[in-house]
Amino acid sequence: MPILELRKLTKRFGNLMALREFDLDINQGELIGVIGPNGSGKTTLFNLISGYYRHFEGEIIYGGKRISGLRPDQIARKGIARVFQSYMLYEDTSVLENTTRCCYLRCETNSWQSFFNTSRYRKEEVNQRAEAEELLQPVGLAELRDSLAGKLPYGYCRLLGVAMALATNPTLLLLDEPMAGISHDEKGLVINLIKKLRDQGITVMLVEHDVKAVVDICPRLVVLDFGRKIADGRPEEVTTDRKVIEAYLGVEQG
Repeated sequence: MPILELRKLTKRFGNLMALREFDLDINQGELIGVIGPNGSGKTTLFNLISGYYRHFEGEIIYGGKRISGLRPDQIARKGIARVFQSYMLYEDTSVLENTTRCCYLRCETNSWQSFFNTSRYRKEEVNQRAEAEELLQPVGLAELRDSLAGKLPYGYCRLLGVAMALATNPTLLLLDEPMAGISHDEKGLVINLIKKLRDQGITVMLVEHDVKAVVDICPRLVVLDFGRKIADGRPEEVTTDRKVIEAYLGVEQG
């Protein structure tokens, strides 16, 4: 059974049809890239899955259960984490503190236990901090644990965003333009991290404008154009598809 099932997803903004009857099944452990020209519906798709658009047509089923219309925090608690193109960090706190704060989404103690600083709360706080430290190792930020997040280079901010998402213990990770605006060396770090996540069995859905990078790391590609899915398959099939070529080049091929 697929971990994520999207059925006839349709989203309108007035007279604009941003997404049209979009269907997709994603299996556990898949690494899938979503590409398409600007305005093709990629960000709209992510906003629907992660709960930022709650009014739409169609169904979103995750782990066999309907999650259509849930709030972003409810969806995150069910195991879907999103890393945004515009990273949202606590810039005046350390790398470790940023990651630790995201562990609190899985907190089992309540606000009263926190207020009275109970032994259960203190134990959970210690465990969460230890988990956060472990998460910094695979993303390459362990040596920068005490650095202020606001002082990090842009590419490292992207890596921290992934660590913060992983702190919620997701089974599905949505990466929104993870390679946008970063250097060649930083891009290599991000690509290696995505491969590590894949090897760990985390399901990854990736929206990215860098088609070459997506083709290199994703065994499956989905292409959107004007809100419609025009291709879905292996990179070698998708990149030679006539509809895909026309969508990117804007001309008919002879």
